[in-house]
This record gives sequence, C-alpha cells and structure tokens, in this order.
Amino acid sequence: MLKVGEYLGRGKGRREILEVVELRNGWILVKTKNTKSDKDFKVRTVTNPELQRFYTPKYAHFAIDFFGKLCQNKEKAKDVFKAIIEVWHGKDVKRVIEEFTPRTEGLVGYDLDYILYAVGWILEQEDINFGGRPKSLQEQLDKKCQEAGVKVPEGRLGSQLAISLFCDIINGVHPVEALLAANLDIVPRFARR
Repeated sequence: MLKVGEYLGRGKGRREILEVVELRNGWILVKTKNTKSDKDFKVRTVTNPELQRFYTPKYAHFAIDFFGKLCQNKEKAKDVFKAIIEVWHGKDVKRVIEEFTPRTEGLVGYDLDYILYAVGWILEQEDINFGGRPKSLQEQLDKKCQEAGVKVPEGRLGSQLAISLFCDIINGVHPVEALLAANLDIVPRFARR
C-alpha cells in the first residue's frame, strides 16, 4: 500500500505522495506534489501498486464515462451528476458516496467512489491554479450552469469550466463537442508530433 510521504514514479516524474485513497475496485488514487505552485498537486490513478503502474486521469475519461452512463440509464446518470455537484459544493465525499452508490449501482464504467474522489481532486486543482478568464467566457459558463440548474459556489470559478463540461453533457451535448466547447485538450499526444 502506498503511503503519504512516500514517492510515486521514477526519474524526473518522481513525486512525493500527499494523500492516498483506496478504492473499492483495488485501485489507489493519490495526490502527488506538482510544480505550478506550492499548493499545486497532480492526481494519479494507480492501477497496479506492486509495479507502480499509474496514469493521470483526464476530463475526457470522465466525460466519456458519464456519457456512457447517460446512454445506459438517464435517471441513474442524473444521480451521478448530482453527486459530482454535491462534492463540488463541499459535501464530504464519503457521505456522498454512501448516499448515491445505491442509486447508481449497475451503471457501466467507473465506480462512483473513483469518479467522486478523482473529479473532486481535479476540481480542487483547477481552483488552486486558476488565474482568471475573460468576462465573455465567464458569462457562457454561468449560463451553462444555470441551464443545468447548478449553482456556482463561491471561490470555485476555476473548476466551473470542468463542471460546465458535465452540464453540457447532461443537457444533451456530445462529450467531444462539450470538451471542444470547454477548450479542454482532447488531441492524443502522438497526434501532435
């Protein structure tokens, strides 16, 4: 089991572990130090702790997963959306998992605990690194959230961009279009060469 204070990765990518969450599927979610600021961190999903196999979860992973859930069962997917919003509003992740897991059981894709911990941390990271945005873009994001019935909590403007992605998808926008509208990177690394 990985522990706070240990290191994850090798070489230049080796980072100190700040927080650890064991997930019910056997994966481990970790926060590691990052370099943008003193408070900055990276979210890593460790799929094989023995071999330290991990990846960095991206918005595209969760957008596509959420779309799959919506296609399978719209009502249960709405509960996943509500759970994400509750975590964004500062509710305790464990309590939200307890409340919403029975209502979302049987959905394809990622387990709710993974979604809520990973997305919660990614949203926190966005707020830490937020440097502002143009007024016109902020107005667009406010409108998307309003259309989805989502109130933006104080101090969460950085993460509002990511939340608007989920708002678009729940309102019927295809995940690729929603990612493009949010100006989030969806081009694979090998395609940039």
